[in-house]
Amino acid sequence: MLLIALAIVGILAGILAPVLSNKLDDAQIRAEQAALAGFRREFEATFDATDYADLNESSLLNSGLPAGTALTTFDQGDSFGSRIYASTVTVDPYGWATKLAQRQGVTGYTVGASYSAASANQYSNLAFNHFQVQRCLVVGPSSETGRQRYLLISLMVPPYRVLQFPTADASQTFDTIWDQSWDSVAAQAPAAWTGLLTATDLALWNSISSNGRTNASRLLVERIVQPKYSLTLANNSQTDWAWVDIGPALNILTAAPNSGTVTSASLDGFTTGILAGRLIVVRRGPSTSAAYEVQRFFLYSDVTLTVQ
Repeated sequence: MLLIALAIVGILAGILAPVLSNKLDDAQIRAEQAALAGFRREFEATFDATDYADLNESSLLNSGLPAGTALTTFDQGDSFGSRIYASTVTVDPYGWATKLAQRQGVTGYTVGASYSAASANQYSNLAFNHFQVQRCLVVGPSSETGRQRYLLISLMVPPYRVLQFPTADASQTFDTIWDQSWDSVAAQAPAAWTGLLTATDLALWNSISSNGRTNASRLLVERIVQPKYSLTLANNSQTDWAWVDIGPALNILTAAPNSGTVTSASLDGFTTGILAGRLIVVRRGPSTSAAYEVQRFFLYSDVTLTVQ
């Protein structure tokens, strides 16, 4: 009887083990999706931070920031694939992960130090997912009119699987990931990756790994859009000059008395628009020494300013 009971237990265990494993896998993926959504919200909340060195994530090239501003270090479309599988993360003082860590109040890390997933500290928990694969925040092209795009990526596969990403063109890789649907359990690699990857690497993306999921369906993606807006200054005053800061750039928009209109699109760094969240400060007066502030706001729409 004991042998029969053990046999039944063994059979039940063999039946239940895959079911429980699949449920655990589903739970891990749902948890990672929720984590990425939280990171996205925190990332977007930094756009109106006036501290560009430590908090504001949108310290970007070609965004009209003053010379010397420390730019955020993002992952790039033609190289992030190699970092995903890196066994350690090095704390970059201007890295996107460091800025998010500072926003979360994470302490106890050292700039320049390298942490593995096994470190299991707050910083490594931010950088690595459950499979000890690094999360990446990839910046899109800066030349797009009206928007700046980002991709928050987490690949939910063990490192030994080593799925390859195209590396020939940063914008192309970014766009193919952005345009592809990764949500279905049967998701496939973008068709545009044919010819950019070897047939073996492409087939690995499209093959079933476990739980009936393709490897491609294990690429979790959060798409982030930071709008860009325009700013128009109309100075109709007969006596006063007008100056506008597009924070942290000072006196970036200037209009002489009764000079008509000037637009942000005419300024270097702002031709494709002003990133959402910039602090706008408007001053007027007969001279810079006598100017006084008349308006202050964060830019979250197209705005026309009029000085009478």
